[in-house]
Parts: sequence; structure tokens; C-alpha cells
Amino acid sequence: MIREAIPLLVAVVALTGSSCSRIERLAGPNPGANSPDALRVPSFLRAGSRPADSGVRVTLDGPGELSGEATGRIKAREQDLMWTDPDNPEKSMEGMEDVMVDQGREGPWYISYSKARRSAMRSGKPILVWFTNTQFSPLCRSLDSEVFSKIPFGEWAKEELVRLRLDFNVKGVSGGQGQSAMDDKIRKENYLEELKRRYKVQGYPTVLLITPDGKVVARYRGYRKSYFDFYEGRLKNDTREAVKLHGEWRRSMAGKGYREWADQQGRKVFARLTRYKSGQLILVEPDGRKIRASESRLSDADRTWIAAERAKRDN
Repeated sequence: MIREAIPLLVAVVALTGSSCSRIERLAGPNPGANSPDALRVPSFLRAGSRPADSGVRVTLDGPGELSGEATGRIKAREQDLMWTDPDNPEKSMEGMEDVMVDQGREGPWYISYSKARRSAMRSGKPILVWFTNTQFSPLCRSLDSEVFSKIPFGEWAKEELVRLRLDFNVKGVSGGQGQSAMDDKIRKENYLEELKRRYKVQGYPTVLLITPDGKVVARYRGYRKSYFDFYEGRLKNDTREAVKLHGEWRRSMAGKGYREWADQQGRKVFARLTRYKSGQLILVEPDGRKIRASESRLSDADRTWIAAERAKRDN
């Protein structure tokens, strides 16, 4: 029995030695990490990083001790990260022309919360958020037919508001193998329920008026038939207040270097210039999103502003 145990003991010792060696390689310093040729990443791309974690290796492909829920959270977080080429950190950034493409709409209404918020921030317009259930709420249908679908309201809202419809009558769409329509439906329902909890919505219809920087200016619960004139009047008054509040916020952000930029088509973005070199700009929006822009494609006013700033530095 002793002779049979010896090979097993040798195998265990060998495996242990191999594991320790692997751990030492991961935990030890990277070759050349302190050399002058180490990767140079601009500070604005390293914001929030933690050098102490640089030796950590995380994989979601193989088996591990993470629960399914934890794995899902990590994967969702990974989608928010911006991976860059160290030799060309701006390569993966979207261009100004790309980010200004208006997406996430169904007719005049956005159906994506994040895209509506981004549009509002760029345009400076308040967001009209409509929590609705078209299938089960007669009052939602009345509000739509008597107010939101009327041509005069639509013409006014097009100029003054970003409209977001969050319809809890959700339908799933199949995304191919492994992504059934039911899975998509559940994902959308969970997302809408989270927004419902965040804004303390108790029933339908509920309409919120929110400044682009996130302040809830007004809340309208329910709807009474034939009160469309009163309802629309309140919306217009509260919209003026929301515009005033957001203007104060923008002026406070101007002290931090933020201003409105526009391309030659008149599309706008509210951002701060973080880098300028040879006619190429890097802009950052208040939510941290970075954008590449070419001076030649900016508005005349923006090119004049850049020329004036360069002249100041040359003097």
C-alpha cells in the first residue's frame, strides 16, 4: 500500500508546485513595467483606474466560483468600458458625426431612456417622460388621443421637448440562437420596472418633466378626459421652468470649461475640450463620454472660437 501511495504523493507535490509557480507569475511585476518605454496612456483615460488591481485576471468563459447573477453584472459592466489601443488611444472613440445620429425613436417619441437623456443633454431641451400601458389603461389612450397625438401639441413639442415613451405593454423580439423573444421581453420588463421604481411611479398614466441634467420639475398623475387645454397649459408653463433651471446648470458648467459645440449641419453637443492637435479635437460630455471631432467639420462659430483661443496662447 505504501508503494501505491508514493506515486500519488509525487503527483500532488508536482501539481502544487505548478500552481504556486503560476500564482507567482501573475502576482509578480510585469517585465519592463517601470521602464521608460512602458505604455503611456493619457490621464483622462486612466481616471478611476486602480493600479493595485493590475495583476488581477478575470475570465467569464470557464467555470468559476462566481454566481450567475454576479457573472451577469460583470458582463454588463464590461459593456461600459472603453478599450483603447495604447499607441492610439483615440482610435476606439466615436466621431462627432456618428454620435449625433438620432436613433432610438418610434415616430416623434424615443423609446430608449439612455438615448433620450443624451439627446436632451445635447439639445438642452427638457425630457417629457410618459409612463404608459396602452393595452390596459383607457386613460393612457385618452391622454394620447386628446393631447399627445394632436398636431398643435406635436408642433410645439418638436421644438421644445425631447419625448420619451415607456410603454409597459412590452413585446419581446428574438435575437437569434440563445436569445428568445421571451428572454427579450423579460429583460425589457425588468428594465422598465427599475425606471418605475427610480421615479416612484405608482400607476398609469404618469408623466414627468425632467431637466436634461436629471431634475424632476413636474409630475402629472392620471388624466381627466376633456381637460386637454388645462393639461397642455401646465406642461408649457413647467417646460419654461425646466428650461430656466437647466440654463442655470449650464452656466455653472461653463465655469468648468463646458460649452455648446455644433457641426455644419447645426447638430449640437454640450462638452468640454480636453485636447487639440493639428485640427483634431477630443471632447468630453458631462457624463464622461469622449468624442473625436475634426475642426474642419465644426460650425463657423466654433472654428472662430478655436482660432481666438489659439491666438490667446500664442500671445
